[in-house]
Amino acid sequence: MCRTILLLCLSHLGLALLTAKSPVSCSSLAHGKGAVARRAHAAAAAGYVPQPHSCASARLRPRQVQLVMQLSEDEIKQKLSALRRGGRRLATPAVTSPSTAAASPLDGAASADVAASPQASAAPAAPAPNIVGGTVLPTDGPAPIERLRTAVASRRAEGEPLDEGAAGRVVEFLNAELGDEMLGWLLRWTEVGDKARRRNMWSRGSWTPCTATLTSVSGAALSFRVGVAVRGRKELEHVESELPLPHAVETVDGLRDELLRLSAEPADKGSEPALAPGSSAALLRLPGATDDWSLPRDLWLNTTPYPREVREMVYSDVAAAVQAAVADPACPRRMRLLVAPPELNMEMDSYRVGSMLELVRKVSLDLAACGLRTRVCVQGSMGEGVLAGVPRVLAGVSKLLGMMDWQAGEGEPNEGLLGAGAADGLVRFGAIGGEEVAPDDDVLLVLAPQSMVGAPIVPPLEALSEAAVSQGSAVVLINPLLQDRQSSSGVMGVRGRAERLAFAESFAEIYHFRLLYSGTTFMYPILGALRMARQDGRRVLYRRLEGGGGEQYLPVGCWVGREPTPREMSELLPSTVGSGEARGESAAAPPGSATGSADGRMPWD
Repeated sequence: MCRTILLLCLSHLGLALLTAKSPVSCSSLAHGKGAVARRAHAAAAAGYVPQPHSCASARLRPRQVQLVMQLSEDEIKQKLSALRRGGRRLATPAVTSPSTAAASPLDGAASADVAASPQASAAPAAPAPNIVGGTVLPTDGPAPIERLRTAVASRRAEGEPLDEGAAGRVVEFLNAELGDEMLGWLLRWTEVGDKARRRNMWSRGSWTPCTATLTSVSGAALSFRVGVAVRGRKELEHVESELPLPHAVETVDGLRDELLRLSAEPADKGSEPALAPGSSAALLRLPGATDDWSLPRDLWLNTTPYPREVREMVYSDVAAAVQAAVADPACPRRMRLLVAPPELNMEMDSYRVGSMLELVRKVSLDLAACGLRTRVCVQGSMGEGVLAGVPRVLAGVSKLLGMMDWQAGEGEPNEGLLGAGAADGLVRFGAIGGEEVAPDDDVLLVLAPQSMVGAPIVPPLEALSEAAVSQGSAVVLINPLLQDRQSSSGVMGVRGRAERLAFAESFAEIYHFRLLYSGTTFMYPILGALRMARQDGRRVLYRRLEGGGGEQYLPVGCWVGREPTPREMSELLPSTVGSGEARGESAAAPPGSATGSADGRMPWD
């Protein structure tokens, strides 16, 4: 009797162990189905662990078993890489060990399924190529910044070489256009001025230079014949003088740049320039120099919306200035630009947010074409309580950036430009703050940063600038308004104002274009324009003329290295719109007008 009870207990114990280690129902073992039990024993010995199941309904299926094993470090990295690429699980390769040397038929079937899986043999996929404008950017070769510098250099036009023929034309032009005004160069930079100051120190008028005639031009100096009035003599005394150039030049463009520097730089602080700004404007038209200063005709910037050709002209001009500044290693990494025709002037009711977004898109695409990763930053909600919000001109801009047509979809010219969620592409979006800067950002375009009542923009913008500049990235502010807004509770008060002003001035201006009006009430009529680009550094003042059914902008002043004062601009611009025809061409159908260009190129292209 005791022996029978002991045998029954052992049999029940064996049934419980088999049930716990194999997905076989208890009812099958109770009915004596030994084949299923043997298969379960073989699966357990091979190292397979069954999925959780119900004892009444579980079945042994090869697709529901998984090999438990230790992965090496390389296999873990490969698996994580596959998960990042496609979110799919990388199959685990089979491992042969002494405990699994004698494989059962079930083990062989499972191994065949794992080996046949396409995930098991998949190699790490190569990174997707950067495609911009239908071209694949190389992943090796020159760095993106080098490609940008090459592109900027290829667009730079060189003037005629300063040979004998070009020098003769320059001499004739300067004598005709400037004449005795060139005497200012001699009095400021040559021994003629030193001698006149010494001779006239005690007796004014003893030795007075009166006339100046240019006789020859070379790449190192200009030669003059100066007429001097000497007290007690009826005829002028003529002396020869030579004006050395600050740097030797080989082209007419280089000669023009050196003459503009000599005209603008005062010898002493507070003294007048050697050549008046109105006379300096004539140097822009030096024979043989490139025309990188003129504005197209028939812009009609007082009518909105602008034609597509006019908008593209403005966008291309700004994009070229940004590229030149980013490519220039001597340019500070903190930059700002102002482009304020009526459609882009946020202080006027003619402002169009679509034009501003098109400008940002043009600048971003041109930078991305060279492989530079560009982040467009728009400030988010600021302030607290009832004062929380964003400036009116920036409301909805962040959303519109993602909604606008970047032509970055599948099969479009800029396919792959924005990447996954605008985070991994060449163009990505963000807000203003130090945490928005990614380690691989090359350029950050900040769109119209401005303070609000009770919420200054300087702290987050300063954090963004410091994070970007510390890693060598360029920060470009587009139409910034960094002035303080009168607020309560000491916000943007007297304390800290000097630091905020110094921060605003730390951004180097790389582009400037704005219109000049007769007053500030109606912004009408347009009297002229002021333009500066990083490529040349010249600030050119234009006067607007109407006549013959068209309009044109003629240069009337030029400054190098400084901004013109309101008094200087008022003296050069009359209070009424001028009238006149273009020189040597019809005002009704100009070949180089903005709306009728034959080759589609702008004068500064």
